[in-house]
Amino acid sequence: MEADLQAMFNPGTVAVIGVSTSNPFHPANIIYNKNYYGYDCDVFPINPRGGELERRRVYRSISELPKKADMAIVAVKAQIVPKVAKECADAGVRSMIVISGGFAEMGEEGRALQDELVEICRSASITLVGPNCFGVYAPPVVDSFFLPPERTVLPRRGNIAVASQSGAFLVDQIMTNFHEAGIGLSVAVSMGNKAMVDEEDLLLYFAGRDDTKIICFYIEGIDEGVRRFIASAKEVAPSKPIVVFSGGKSERGKAAARSHTAALAADHELVEGALRQSGILEAETESEVTSFCKILAFFQHRPMSLCNIAVLSSSGGHGVLTSDLAAVAGINVPEFSEERQHEIRRLLEPNIQDIAALVNPVDLTGSASDQDFERALDYLLSKDDIEAALVLTLPYTPMMTSFVGTRLGQVVKKYDKPVVAYVPNLAKYGMVLEGFELNGIPVVHSIEEGVQMMKALRLLGDSCAR
Repeated sequence: MEADLQAMFNPGTVAVIGVSTSNPFHPANIIYNKNYYGYDCDVFPINPRGGELERRRVYRSISELPKKADMAIVAVKAQIVPKVAKECADAGVRSMIVISGGFAEMGEEGRALQDELVEICRSASITLVGPNCFGVYAPPVVDSFFLPPERTVLPRRGNIAVASQSGAFLVDQIMTNFHEAGIGLSVAVSMGNKAMVDEEDLLLYFAGRDDTKIICFYIEGIDEGVRRFIASAKEVAPSKPIVVFSGGKSERGKAAARSHTAALAADHELVEGALRQSGILEAETESEVTSFCKILAFFQHRPMSLCNIAVLSSSGGHGVLTSDLAAVAGINVPEFSEERQHEIRRLLEPNIQDIAALVNPVDLTGSASDQDFERALDYLLSKDDIEAALVLTLPYTPMMTSFVGTRLGQVVKKYDKPVVAYVPNLAKYGMVLEGFELNGIPVVHSIEEGVQMMKALRLLGDSCAR
């Protein structure tokens, strides 16, 4: 399957079938224009009526194209799709994305239509993604999402591959949240009804991509493809962490999944147990999806076994909140001995030595300087029982400068232990944020997100222990 999927994600020539000469907002037109102007593939528009689109020829059939198409993106009525698939088969097309809905998600009649489509594709060795999907986003080569580029937010290029049964969830939640969090994508796939290409196929393909280090899936329900995906994850997870977020946990959610992508319902406790046994990290919320993926992008090979972290803050209240959230997430904020507190105290500037609370969380107070944070973090990361640290920076404190992230980044490079920094989400603190992230420290804008990142490393440690 990998060679076929290569044609899907790296096509030289793409045919967009269903382009309209009268409706510029037709999904096929959006796909065609987006790829013509912004991506590396050669792209051709097709409509049985022919004509012109912005003085460019619209071909009547895929057989008329001046060169063989590696992939066809189909956006026509469901009833016409099998006929289009036969034409693609005759033209030697290697892969096909069917955007159109109206298949198995609509009931028995639609399922019969989907079965016919699959039979045509299998007979011609065409790799099919969909139907009822957005397809693939594989920059800089191709983007089959039928969304206007001026209305969508795309993450930067990175090392995380994402696959989702829901195209809207992929774009509105995962890709938008990744952009906001500064997380990069290698490729993204909307699977839709998964008539042919399913979770296991994509998992094995992602595992073989050199530009992909973390793999993320959104699934609805469980079927044979998901079962095979879970079994294969045991082989992939040790080298490339896998994050899964599943929908359809409630009875209403299960019913919605069936009508959405014809997904089969399953007892979530059984799914949860199977995921855990395969070394998969299950995110419980949308926020955890982003937090898990971001920390793994920075520290994918740093699992925690003791689950002990140090918390450095210039605010006692922030430290209290962190302790509460950490306890729920199964993260330890161990109390420091008098001896350790004494060692930290003597490293601090004289003006805060008598007022800092150093039991862990370490409250350096609002009078702490960059140097106080740097020295305390350096000392704590040197201890074998401290596996990671959360640094809660409040840049409006008078002694902290915009270089705090750069300075603490040098400490992290020295010890190679995970450190996460909390920075309030304000434009004026952009230089502080960049100082952290450019020097290997991921930034969060809420304490909850920081604790979620530590939870990911705890779960990664649990999976490594199995």
